[in-house]
Formats: sequence, C-alpha cells, structure tokens
Amino acid sequence: MIAQLIALIISGLCFLVGMILSIFGIGGSFVIFAGAVLYNLITWSWAVTQWTLGILLFLAVFGEVLEWVLSVYGAKKFKMTNWTTAGFIIGTIVGMIAGSPIFIVGTIAGAFIGAFLGAFIFSLIEKKDFDKALKAGTGAFVTRIGVSIMKFVFAIIMIVLFYISLLA
Repeated sequence: MIAQLIALIISGLCFLVGMILSIFGIGGSFVIFAGAVLYNLITWSWAVTQWTLGILLFLAVFGEVLEWVLSVYGAKKFKMTNWTTAGFIIGTIVGMIAGSPIFIVGTIAGAFIGAFLGAFIFSLIEKKDFDKALKAGTGAFVTRIGVSIMKFVFAIIMIVLFYISLLA
C-alpha cells in the first residue's frame, strides 16, 4: 500500500513536469512515459501493462515526429523560406532560454515571442519587406501555439491512458 502511494506521488510529479515540458516542446511525453515505468518499478508489478507502456512510448515518439511535421507544415502554409524557418526555430530556442529566469511562464512566453521575432527578423533580413516579415512572424507564432496545444493534448491522453490502465 505504501509503495503504491509513493509510486502515485512520483508518477504524478513526472506527469506534471511532463505536461509543462510538453507545452515548451521539450519531450515532456518521455517524462510521462518514464513516470509510468517508475510506477511499475516502485510497486514491483505490471500494474501498467506492457501493452499500455508500448502505447505510451508510441505516443511519445509520434508526438515528437508530429511536432516537426506540423512545424514544417506551418512554415510552408505561411510561405516561410528555409532561412525564415531557421529563424523560427532559433528564435524559439533563444526565447525559451531568455524567458527561463521567470519560472514556467517566462519560458512559454519566450518560446512564442522568440518564434515570432526569429521568423520576423530572419525574413526581414532576407526579403527586406516588412509586410512579408510580419506575415512570417505571425505564422511562426500561430504554428508554435498549434504545436504546443497538440503536445499538451498528447500529454493528457497519455496520462489518462495510464490511469485507465491502473483501473483495468
């Protein structure tokens, strides 16, 4: 009984961290998967079945692949060049780092603002057209929001599958 309680607490913490990281696009789904594995290890059981663990791992990998596919789709949809797309990615990373001193909220805001500014600045340098650069920046911002929502939804689905597995 005590092992199950400890396992639930540790898994729950992993799930919370995983959901937060998923918003940033930093592989939070793998932290959620690790939480499910830790539950089994702590309780020394297969309460979370191998089948469920396989599904969780699949969702983690699929979510990461889908993140890149959606980012590329968003870049194409908003007619970003390779140069502008590089600005989008670099801006997202730099924004996350710059915002990180402000716990959680700063990193999220930094990712969105950085995506916008990176795409905007790189497009402005390349095309020297403010309107096109603004469209590229807006596209990067919207794409970053869409990707973050998708990854957060995957995180929720994974957590729900974990708890369903425990109830089964």
